[in-house]
Amino acid sequence: MPNTTKSTASESSPSSVTEEIRTALRRLEELNRETAGYLKTLAFILHRVAKADDEVTREETDRMEQILVDHAALSRSEAMLAVEIARHCGEIADCGRSYQTSRQFRGSLEEEDGRTIRRFLESVAEADGKIRTSEKAQIRQIATELGLPS
Repeated sequence: MPNTTKSTASESSPSSVTEEIRTALRRLEELNRETAGYLKTLAFILHRVAKADDEVTREETDRMEQILVDHAALSRSEAMLAVEIARHCGEIADCGRSYQTSRQFRGSLEEEDGRTIRRFLESVAEADGKIRTSEKAQIRQIATELGLPS
């Protein structure tokens, strides 16, 4: 008996998933340098907060992706890819690299941008319903690196 059910997005063929990833990569590569750098750093510091307690939950990942969709006008696929890239960078970056990334970001932030970024960091920390001391400490550390007021 033939299967007459429609396939869902999660059952996409490998070739369609591959093409979606390639399209998202192309679109991210087409961003101007300044925008690409901003998004890369934003995703990276959001991941630092999520990773502060040594566990990145599905809720935190979803929140990071949603921030990139809402704030940076990325598609869901582009946001997912940007968060994954940030995760991998975070896994291999040492503390010095993390600090350097934040300091470079600092020079491009306006005061209102800083307040927005701080809200994003807090939003990721509270995404799973539990703001841990380590997440608060990471937010304070990033805020200091970015020159944000307490």
